[in-house]
Amino acid sequence: MERPTLPGKPEPARESPRKSDPARLPARPGLAAKDPAGPGKLGVPRIKSYAAVAALTASLTPKVMKAVLDSGKRLEPALAAALEGRKETSWSHRRVATRSISALLRWWGWIEPLRLVQVEEQLALASALDSTEIDGSARIWAEKAGIPRTAMMAAGDAPNWTARAEALKRWVQGRPVTADPWLLFPAWLRDQLPVPPGDTPAKGKRLAFLFTLQLPCPLWVGIRGGTEKTIWNELREAGLKPWIHRRWTSAAKLDPDTDLRGQRALQEGELAIEDLASQAVGRVADPDPGERWWVVHGGNGLVALHLGCLMQGKGAVVATDENEPRLRAASVRFRKFPWRNIAAKSWDGRHLPAKAGSFDGVIVEPPSSDVGSWRRHPEVRWTVRKEDLPRLVEAQTRMLATAAPAVRPGGILIYTVPTVTLAETSEVVAAFLQSQPEFRLEAFPHPLEDANTGGTLQIWPHLHDCEARFIARFVRTSRPVKVAKAGKDQAAPAEEAT
Repeated sequence: MERPTLPGKPEPARESPRKSDPARLPARPGLAAKDPAGPGKLGVPRIKSYAAVAALTASLTPKVMKAVLDSGKRLEPALAAALEGRKETSWSHRRVATRSISALLRWWGWIEPLRLVQVEEQLALASALDSTEIDGSARIWAEKAGIPRTAMMAAGDAPNWTARAEALKRWVQGRPVTADPWLLFPAWLRDQLPVPPGDTPAKGKRLAFLFTLQLPCPLWVGIRGGTEKTIWNELREAGLKPWIHRRWTSAAKLDPDTDLRGQRALQEGELAIEDLASQAVGRVADPDPGERWWVVHGGNGLVALHLGCLMQGKGAVVATDENEPRLRAASVRFRKFPWRNIAAKSWDGRHLPAKAGSFDGVIVEPPSSDVGSWRRHPEVRWTVRKEDLPRLVEAQTRMLATAAPAVRPGGILIYTVPTVTLAETSEVVAAFLQSQPEFRLEAFPHPLEDANTGGTLQIWPHLHDCEARFIARFVRTSRPVKVAKAGKDQAAPAEEAT
């Protein structure tokens, strides 16, 4: 895929609108800080001056887009670097800027070919495609770019690709335009995307998956202490509306823009923010109290924390990572929660953290293409190149092989990556089984449906309204085969039975 071109420079800011200007109106109803719908819903924070936040976002966008598209940086650190020295920037303005540039990255595959000169027009079009309502910032950008109000129609709630394409065609006002959904994603995804399950034709199932990747991801939470009834009632009393999963009463989803910072359960370590697909890993592991588990590359600590909770604080969970900052963040997270059977340790990526065969279970979650995160972090689709996939697969295969000896005979090994690519999922599993004959796939119940699996599971965003994730569960049936060093004609000893 050709490297995308970067946005143009913003026009100089014009005079701030008068108080009667619609651009100064409060955020959309139901999401203001003091709205009767309740605190915590701050999807579009209350803005005193949309002119100020519109000018700020337009000034930051070229630098941030360059950092993402040219240097492969993630959006949040790129934005933080662009804001360096602007201490006066409020949290609400930063949040609006993040949301706006995120929308531009999400729809960049349609916007970049239009060769729009003004960054304001790029931001206005991205907002129209991404949002369910046109806010004051988008109206200001459109005005600066000379876009008529008739073109400013929100398409964020469009029910299908056809409706999305109509919004784009309305914007270009008769000029030729290609609204191919595949343009919104890197070209390598087409060859790496398996056909999702379902009864419709393969093309329709793939397009349904792509369509969901363009939608905001809900905020999933899981109870990690306290009582479910108390915590869910507290959220309801705060004006929030948790949708409790029908199979797990300890997991619920909230509106994507929900702000939980002021909630007691989160502050006191009884509630964790963790995507449903990530929570499914703990369910597939199904650990028993008193067991020993190792989470490999578990830097964010969420999977380890869930294991510790499922084990009721009994036994031991070790989360290791090569990245010290991630490890320190995980240690801080663990201290917030009531479970004291979890530890974060540094790992060199080569040696086991304990004696071989001493863990009841090991979870390997290596770096990946992160397709599953594209709903929440749309910039990642542009930071992973086709040539990165072989390198990622090599690292995944190596980490899985390195961790396997830590599993005791009869123990469980889980391989999981937040992606859907064939190279990082089924192909890694096939290669591992061929090189490690003492392991086999073990069937397990589907954690999100009333069904069983054959030992592997692909979680799809458009079916479960969460991130994409692949999970494979292996069982170690014996110790490794040791080849005798005597004469070359001597047969190798048989595998040691469990």
